[in-house]
Amino acid sequence: MDFTPTQEQRAARDLAARIFADLSTHDRLAAAGTGTDAELWKALCAAGLVASVEETGLLGLVLLLEEQGRTTAQVPIAATCVYGLLAVAFAGLQAGVCAGSLARAVAHTAQREQFGRPLSANQGVLLRAADAYMDIEAIRVTAYEAAWRHDERLPFATHALTAAWWASEAGQRVVHTGQHLHGGAGADLEHPVHRHFLWGRQLDSHLGSGGEVLEELGRALCSGQRQEGEAR
Repeated sequence: MDFTPTQEQRAARDLAARIFADLSTHDRLAAAGTGTDAELWKALCAAGLVASVEETGLLGLVLLLEEQGRTTAQVPIAATCVYGLLAVAFAGLQAGVCAGSLARAVAHTAQREQFGRPLSANQGVLLRAADAYMDIEAIRVTAYEAAWRHDERLPFATHALTAAWWASEAGQRVVHTGQHLHGGAGADLEHPVHRHFLWGRQLDSHLGSGGEVLEELGRALCSGQRQEGEAR
C-alpha cells in the first residue's frame, strides 16, 4: 500500500498552495464574507486546477481541498465532488482547516510572552499543540488512504467512514485547541483563527457527529464480516 501523491498530484497541490497564499488573504476573506471569491475561483480555473481533478482523481481533489482548508479560501472546490465521495472530500478539507488553525496557534504562542517568556515554552501549551498535530495527521492519513483506495478501485467504504470519524471527532478537538491557545484573541469573531473554528465545526456538522459515524462504521464492518462468513 502506497498512497504517496504522484508527481502530477503534487504539482497541482503546490500550485494551489501558491495561489491560495497569494489571493486568500484575511482582508479578501473578510470582504467576501460567506460568498464565493470570484477572482480567486477564476484564478484556480485559469490555472487548470479545477479541471485537473479528472486526471488526478479523488486523492488529487483531497490534496487541493487540504490546501484550501489551510487558508479557509471561499471557493466551491468541494462542489466538484460527487455526493457519495463527499465524506472523503470533507475529511481532506478538514485536515487543511485544522492544519491552518494549528499553524496560527503556533505562531501566536511563539510571539506572545507571559512572565518574560513565550507562551510556547509552557509545557501545557506544548502538549496541547502536540496532541492537535497527531489528530491532524490521523485525519490526513485516513483521508489519503480512502481516496487512494477509491482511485485504485479497491473497497473503500469503511475507510471513508474512518476518515469521516477522524475528521469529525478529532477535527472539532483541533479547532477548539487552536482557538483556546489564542487566549482572549481567539474569542474575537474578526480574528482569522475564528474562521478555522467556524469551518471546523461546520464540517463536523456536515460529516455527522463522531458517535453517529462510528455507529455506521460498526454496522458496515459487521455486515462485511457476515458476508465473508457466508462466502466461506
